[in-house]
Formats: sequence, structure tokens, C-alpha cells
Amino acid sequence: MKYFIIPAFLLLFGFTSAQKGQVVQVSDEILKSIEVDIWIPFMEAYNESDSEKLKSIHSQNIIRVSLDQNQIQTGEAYLERFGNFVEGTKERGGQIGIAFAILSTALDETEQLAHQSGYYRFSSKNPEDEELVIRGYGQFDVGLKQENGVWKIWLDSDKRIQLSNEEFDAQEIVYKLK
Repeated sequence: MKYFIIPAFLLLFGFTSAQKGQVVQVSDEILKSIEVDIWIPFMEAYNESDSEKLKSIHSQNIIRVSLDQNQIQTGEAYLERFGNFVEGTKERGGQIGIAFAILSTALDETEQLAHQSGYYRFSSKNPEDEELVIRGYGQFDVGLKQENGVWKIWLDSDKRIQLSNEEFDAQEIVYKLK
């Protein structure tokens, strides 16, 4: 029996090591294309209250999960509600802003699907405010896919969290408008 313990242990160790696999390195080129296709237009759409720009970065088959509300919304109906939120802010004389801190990026072998997780910082300016005021932070997960050579959000999930500005800004990848 003891002769079988060592080979069994080595076999088990080999299986668990193989399942861990290699860490996929996401190229700077892919990270930059996601930044240009998704995150910069997202921030600009908030800043400019541009619902069409906001809708353009999403897949028409978007799945939106609001964890704080235990709610899932999909497709054009979700995009219309989201667009109305952005446009309504402008109509009320306000402004909104958003910034992103990316914690991780995963990529499939075809480099056509990606997943990113991170934090967002939401800011707004009411008519009586002189500048944008940070209103809160959230944690997000997005599924991204290439559609005609452009990255689109097809899955968007988030929830509000407690986070300090220092913790947000300390992340390696932070996207915010100048």
C-alpha cells in the first residue's frame, strides 16, 4: 500500500499544477485598445451628457446586473433608460463624471473576449455646485467583446462600496479625464 501513496501524491500534485495553468499576459496594445474603445468614450459621455456616445460603447445585447438592487436589465430597454439618465442630468442643469481604476484584465485565447474588474468613482455637479463633487465609489465587472474590430461592453455588473480617494488613486491603472 505504501508503494502507491507516493505515485498517487505525485499524480494528484501534477493534476492540480496543470489546472492552475499559465498566467495570460494581456498586451499593452490590447489594454490601450480597450481604453480607447470603452473607457475614454464612457468618461466623455458622462462629462458631455451624451447618451448616443454612451450607447455606442455597449453591445445591443447588453446584460446589466445591478447587484445593489438585485436586478438584471437587457438590451435596448436598458440602453434607453441609461441614456435617459445621462440626458436628464443635463436637462436639470447638472453634470456627471466618472473615473475608473482597473484591477484585473482577463483575455480568451482568440483575444476577442475580455473581462475587466475594478472600481469606479462617481461625481456630479448640481446647479449650485461650482465643480464636480465625488458622490461615491463602486466595484464593477465587465465582459467585453470585439464587434467589427471594436471593443463593446456586453456584460456590466456593479455594486456600491466604501473606498477612499487614496485607495482609488493608488491602483496601477486609473482612467480619468484631464
